[in-house]
Parts: sequence; C-alpha cells; structure tokens
Amino acid sequence: MSVPSCGPRVPLRGATVVHGLVACLAIAVSACSGAVQPAQFAGPTMGTTYHVTVSGADSLPERRAVQSAIDRVLVETERHLSTYDDTSEIALLNRDESRSWQDVSPTLFVVLQQARDVSQLTAGSFDVTVAPLLRLWGYEPGSAGPSAPTTFQAPTSGQLDQVRTSVGYAKLELRSAPRMSVRKSASGMQLTVDGIAPGYAVDRIANALRVLGHADFIVEIGGEVRAAGQRPEGGPWRIAIEAPLATRREPLVGLRLRDAAVSTSGDYRDARIDRQGRRYSHTVDPRTGRTTAGALTAVTVIDANAIRADAYATALMVMGTEAGLAWAKGRRVPALFVERTARPGAWRLVESPAFAEWRE
Repeated sequence: MSVPSCGPRVPLRGATVVHGLVACLAIAVSACSGAVQPAQFAGPTMGTTYHVTVSGADSLPERRAVQSAIDRVLVETERHLSTYDDTSEIALLNRDESRSWQDVSPTLFVVLQQARDVSQLTAGSFDVTVAPLLRLWGYEPGSAGPSAPTTFQAPTSGQLDQVRTSVGYAKLELRSAPRMSVRKSASGMQLTVDGIAPGYAVDRIANALRVLGHADFIVEIGGEVRAAGQRPEGGPWRIAIEAPLATRREPLVGLRLRDAAVSTSGDYRDARIDRQGRRYSHTVDPRTGRTTAGALTAVTVIDANAIRADAYATALMVMGTEAGLAWAKGRRVPALFVERTARPGAWRLVESPAFAEWRE
C-alpha cells in the first residue's frame, strides 16, 4: 500500500522519545500517572548507545543482575565483533591474509552464519564481505563520516572492478566441524558485521533478560529494537519510526510492538559529497560495488529477531522499493519503504501487506 504523507506525523501522546543513533528509530516509552516506573539502563557501546527498559526489576539486587547481564553481552560483542577495536576478533581476522581455515569463536561464527543465510535469501543484497568497497567509497568500517561537502572523489570503474574481486559472500567459507572455522578464498577479503552486530547484541540481551525471569522489556542498541511483553500501563510497547531527516528527529509512523524486533536502514545521515555536490550514500550494493541511489531513503523491517531485522533492512535498502517490496510480499515480511518526493518534507510511504498489522 502506498500512502503519501505531507510531513511528519504528530508524536505519540504522552510519549518520551529516546533516539536511536544508527537505525533512526525512536522508542516511545510512556508510563501512566501513579504506575510503577520500569527500570532504565543506558550507556555507550559499539560506537553508539544502548537503552534497556525492564518492568519488574524493582529491587536493587534485581537491577544489579540486569546491568550485569547487559554488560556481559556488550563486552562479548565488542571483543568479537567490534570494528572500532583493533584487538577484536574480527579485526584480527581481517588482518590475517592467509587463505587457510581459521578457528573462530562461537560468537563470530553464529553471526557469520546468520549473515550468510540472509545473503542467500536476498541474492547477495546483504554481504559482510563488503568492507573493501565501503573503504573505497570513503566509509572506513567502524567510523562515521561527516555529511558536509568534502574533497571526496568517487572511485573509478576500474577501481571498483579491482576491489570487487575480494567481495562476495560465497567466497567466505564456513564449517562447524571439527571446529568452528572460516576460510577466505579471495585475497584482500575483509569483513564488517556493523550491519548485523547490533541486532545480535539486542537478541542476546533479550535472551539474558528472559533467563533472569523478566517478561516485559524493550532493548535498543543504535536504533535496533526488540520488545517483549507489554509496557507498564498495559498494551504493546509503542515505537515511533523517524522521518528521514538529516538534521532533526521527528516521528513519522507509530508502531505497536510486542514480542518482535524492528530495524531501520537509511541513507540520509551519513553520506559522502564530492566537489560537484554529488551525494553518495553509505549503503553500497555488494553486487555492483556502487552506492545506492534514487528516491528510496529508508527501509524499516519487523521480525521476530533483531539480527534478521537488522540485516533485512540493509538488504531491502540495496534492492530498492520495487524489488524489495516484491521480496517482502513473497515472504510475508513486514516492511516499510520511505521515498523522497519533489516536495521537501513530504514522503511517499510504501508498505508490504504484513506491515499494516503493526501500525499504531
């Protein structure tokens, strides 16, 4: 269904908005007057921030147990998956140029396995071997660049062709026996899991909270969100998807989320601009080596797991609205595509049939 919008919608009444940094989502968590306030946890991680809200963690020991569980997951994720840490497992793997089998941790193996599954499902639209292409376009993995005009110069076709020989999910081999290990079959291959690691960490925190006996919570890392149960005053957790604006944050579409995850991928906050004023998105199509272009500016996906929602949103952004919508319809994936129009601040919204079930 396509719905034209004349501008951002009115914020959810009584909602306090906590902004996601990467996926451009806002978590709207409201509490009725007199209701028991849920426990709130927040801090920096993976070059962004996390926010966790838990109902029922009322005592100090319960809150300490929750914080400890969060910290364990985040430390593990940073140690194995962070592109911001030169000593992380994935950073060390990227520096190893051998083509032999390399033993890896269960954490890295599971993430790469999930990434491969999504790559296969999306015909390579999502690909963790895209790191050399990102670097060629001026997006060093693990870093955020400015959107201001620069002296950036787009790579040539020859440069792209040369780097693409190192890219391709099928060139990364995985095996689980005799030990979990991977093999890079192409020289110069480097990996980035920035497009899936936050979702992995969100899922791990959600699982840890369930182990502690908590059934009602919402977890957010860099805009990747997973909600379970209900909010303190009853009913689903309320999520506001942000309008695709580079300089300010305003809600566009409201969702009611229960026992599901949501992720948004967009091209409107981090871009490279050359001397002629041409803008190059930070989303690179692994199949062509070129950055995405066109009217599509953001994609939101809902899934049972944050790791899949995270990867699917990136893949659909690469596919574009027409192909992405057909893919989402065929798999009953709830997806929302937001396109620019000729009028500033007005958007064209295109959603899969399954997405309408979650709307506010």
